[in-house]
Formats: sequence, C-alpha cells, structure tokens
Amino acid sequence: MMANSEYRPELGTHQVELDPTVDSLSRFGSRVRALVWPTRSLIGSQRWFDELYVWTADFEPDRSLRSQIQLAAMEHAFSMLEHERVERIAVTISFGSIERSLESLAKTLETHRLTAHRLSVLLRGSMERLRWPYRVREFIDLLRSYQIAVGYRFGEPRPSLETAAIDFVAPDFAKMLAPISAREELWQELSRDVSALGLTRETFVLAGIEREEQLRLGRQSGFVLGQGRALKKPYFPPRVLRAPK
Repeated sequence: MMANSEYRPELGTHQVELDPTVDSLSRFGSRVRALVWPTRSLIGSQRWFDELYVWTADFEPDRSLRSQIQLAAMEHAFSMLEHERVERIAVTISFGSIERSLESLAKTLETHRLTAHRLSVLLRGSMERLRWPYRVREFIDLLRSYQIAVGYRFGEPRPSLETAAIDFVAPDFAKMLAPISAREELWQELSRDVSALGLTRETFVLAGIEREEQLRLGRQSGFVLGQGRALKKPYFPPRVLRAPK
C-alpha cells in the first residue's frame, strides 16, 4: 500500500468500490482503492509485470489495518494470476506489515505456491523503525525460496538516502517516482545514484511518467522500465470469483 507522498491517480467517486462478493479487497469498502499499472519498457512495447496499486482514501491506516489491506492485496493478486487475468503481477508489502503478519503472509504464499513464481513483491519501509529485522529477513528468504522477485520501493526523492534498506533487502529490482523536473542534470544525477547503490537501470522502474518529456529524459538517462500514462494507462483490477472454502 502506498504512502501519502506517492503519485496518486485522479479518480472519480464512481471508481472507488470493489464488489463485496468477488474479491479480497472488498471487505474494506470505499476506504480502499485500487488500480493496476502496467510496467513497460521505455523503448519498446515489452511488458514486464502489472502492479496492483492499492491506497487508502483520505485517511492514514494504523499498522494493523495496513497489514490487513496488504495481505488482501496479495490474495487478490494471486486470484488474478490463477484466473489468467495477468501474466505477472507485483504487490507492495511494508516492513511493518511483515513484522505484524509474517505467518499469514507465509500461509498465503504456501496456499498459492503453484503460481507464486509469477508474483513480484516490492518491499518498503524505514530501517530506523524496524523492530524485528529477523522477521523481515525470514520473509525475504521465503520469497526467494518460491522464486519470487524481490524489489524495493523508494520513498525518498534520492535513492542514496535509503542505502541501509538497499543493503538489507539486496533487491532484484527497485522502483521510485520519476522526477517531474525537466532539468537533464537531475535525471543524470539520479542515474548515477542508482549505479552507486549497485542497482542497474535495466531493472529500475520509474513510476509516474505522465508526460512525453519525462519519457524522453528517462530514455536519455539510460533507464529501461517505467509506469505512467505516457507509457500505458492503468486499469481497474479484474473482478475474480473467490474459490469456495
């Protein structure tokens, strides 16, 4: 689930609720909103994964509710995979949700072990607020045992500000908001920061690419992957029937 500082698509009130009879996220009603953002190549039409993007409307959830929402998002992502609505899908799980709900997350992965390799998980969080790092480490190891790509979502405007988290997660890929500035120097500086952290621009996703100018600067700076309306519009999560228990 996204932090308040992340890019948020503009939605009308008619786009808020999910059908309570068919998906895992619906139990939260209009308090939780969701879109799916395709992750595309900045150069061609190659599609890497679709990301189930979930956020709360007009309030900040507490740790307990946040972990419930993120667990529901993972369950819904697996439903999309198992109904062949997507080829690959990504979700975000915060450090705090892992600390609180490790056992439930592990149970969900085991339940859907046959499609787990088609899931990617973006981790995010503050190392300073991490209370039980061994639980997050256990989850990272568990993800990799299922052949799930582990990513990291930057919350700061400069990747170098989250060096400790990168060292801890050792991500296979990463994601952050693309700069809105048209200054070429800023984009080149971002490219250097990414390389300095040992990350590759080939697996670094720039989100929020809304203008052709951003797309051009991203390509020019050597980035390969992105999300945003300048590449591909988002779509609503497909409604999928839950398997009977």
